[in-house]
Amino acid sequence: MRVGDFSVEIVAAGDGTVRELESGHVLARPGQVYSLRFRNHGPLRAVADVTIDGHAVTGRGLVLDASSTVTLERPIHETERGRFTVIAEGDEQVFGPDGGRDKPDLGLIEARFRRELPSEKRRDRPHAPAIPRPIVTMPLSPSVPPAPDPAIPPRRPFAPPEWTPPTWEAMVRSFDASGIPELSRVDGPMFPVPVEEPAVPDYAPDAIERAAGTGLTGSSTQEFVQVHVGKLETEATVIQLRLVIGSEEALSAPRPLPRTETAPARPAPRP
Repeated sequence: MRVGDFSVEIVAAGDGTVRELESGHVLARPGQVYSLRFRNHGPLRAVADVTIDGHAVTGRGLVLDASSTVTLERPIHETERGRFTVIAEGDEQVFGPDGGRDKPDLGLIEARFRRELPSEKRRDRPHAPAIPRPIVTMPLSPSVPPAPDPAIPPRRPFAPPEWTPPTWEAMVRSFDASGIPELSRVDGPMFPVPVEEPAVPDYAPDAIERAAGTGLTGSSTQEFVQVHVGKLETEATVIQLRLVIGSEEALSAPRPLPRTETAPARPAPRP
């Protein structure tokens, strides 16, 4: 999903498959290991604050250089190297005694991007030396229009030709009745009127099997370094996706990219 200069994509690891729907839901199967791919399409550096299931996974922020792509495999934490893994709702070992049923943020992946403001210090650039330009003076002479040539007739000033619109009776008589129907017999509008087609849902009702969240499995070798950034803008660009368990049929069909900026709805808890 892209909003403004930033985009977020869930990328399946290995031979797995994920599908992003236009509603912002991301279909995956239980146990699927995934990564988060962030893109900064703008000319300024930015900092991304990312939360998964309501938990921060980027520490004090993930720095994105201008026109760059960053892939995040694990939380930015010194003691945790497990990779992001899709866990179906109901797993009490991962989500607690309720299995995540009472957790409204289950499956919600939110990224907040803030650009680094340009430095206020002005750089003094050396000015190029001025190059003197010569001044050329021309003697002024009185403007005398040339005498008209008697052999050339005077030209008529430009004017559009006179035109009189034909009458309605003349227009009707100009049509051939054998090939074109008379205008008085045409039923309905002369020009086609666009008809709004009914909205088609971006996924079938059975595409989503149940809610899902994120756990950590395996180990990642990804490392991070500290980077200093300047002052950031106050208003953030927010992108929200919702990870869910999708059916095998829905995962096998291609889906369009989402176009909404609202948070996707959470599936209803299952008993």
